[in-house]
Amino acid sequence: MSKLTGRVPGIVDTHVHFFNPRRPPWSLQQLGRVSGPALRALPGPLLRVASRFTDEHSMSGVAGHGLLTSRYLVREYGKDLAGLASVAGVPVTTVMPVDSLWRRRLSPADTAEAVARDVDTLAALPYGDGMPALGGMIVPADERLPGLGVQQALDRDDQGLIRGVRLRWGRHGDRLVHDWSGGSGALRSANLREAIGPLAERGLVLESLCYSHELGDLVAFASEFPEVTIIVEHFGSPVGVFGPVGSSTGTTAAARADILGLWRERMAMLAMRENVLVKISGIASPLLGYGQEKSGNIGGQHILADMIGPLVLHVVDRFGPDRVIFGSNAPLDSHNATIGVTVGALLDVLGDRGDYLLAQFFAENARRVYRIGEPGPNGSAESNGASGPD
Repeated sequence: MSKLTGRVPGIVDTHVHFFNPRRPPWSLQQLGRVSGPALRALPGPLLRVASRFTDEHSMSGVAGHGLLTSRYLVREYGKDLAGLASVAGVPVTTVMPVDSLWRRRLSPADTAEAVARDVDTLAALPYGDGMPALGGMIVPADERLPGLGVQQALDRDDQGLIRGVRLRWGRHGDRLVHDWSGGSGALRSANLREAIGPLAERGLVLESLCYSHELGDLVAFASEFPEVTIIVEHFGSPVGVFGPVGSSTGTTAAARADILGLWRERMAMLAMRENVLVKISGIASPLLGYGQEKSGNIGGQHILADMIGPLVLHVVDRFGPDRVIFGSNAPLDSHNATIGVTVGALLDVLGDRGDYLLAQFFAENARRVYRIGEPGPNGSAESNGASGPD
């Protein structure tokens, strides 16, 4: 297996979710208005029981069993990185938290303050000093609100840590596959169309979380706004491509072939839009249809590489080495694969594609697109001032 030694000093992980279900702004849905001390006082078993009637039920296909009831912060992430260097030859040197307010759809009245508080909380975590540096963060965009609800967070971002906004607009016809938006038509929202230009002028990227059957709409949007750098999360999320998901998605070989064929076609169309990049993240997501066993069922690095390899190579071959970015999706994929297994599988797939691709994919593209500089003394990576793809 190839390693990254001598190719990059370290990996930039652009997709990590930090959260603590006992603390605002990440509190459980039905307990969201309970005060912080009262929420923290709940015993662990009660918190887990409560979550089954709130977030974990609605998110059961997105995260492994029980993952949403335990905190996941920098310390836990550091533990998950143990052994990665032996697989990759280098550590993760820079991390980018992605918003963790996806546990519930906030009301429009609560969104702006929750986003600003999320930024404050994430910025205050203990980066550096043996842990990866903070490279920046991606905040949630809400198409229901003027300015997408991020202006308050931008005004409070004295360190310039916000590098992009995340539009979670995916909706699925299967009622047991999680809907990320309360309604259709997010890409046609007047709020989005009015805000996206000014946000792009600030050097912010737009990250898109949708499902593969919706990628055609994203093609049209990217064509209409060529000045906006768009990043497709989770390589387009072909739900059920490997097996049954939800109530009826991917239940037959013919259905899975249709999912794969449509995904391949739509990704090829997106690749023709030069302002679009792909984040190869979520490669061990339960949404892909690896199975429903509580213990996970991928079976290790080489099996994961065999399964995900054709999809990863399709993306890399279409988009090229300068438009693909790595993200671990920790901890949501840990039910099926550790970070070491995820990185190792990707190295198995891409190892023979040369030094340039590996360096660009695991570090350099992220540093360019998200304007990540070298780590500073406070554990944050300074902005390098550049923006967008070349």
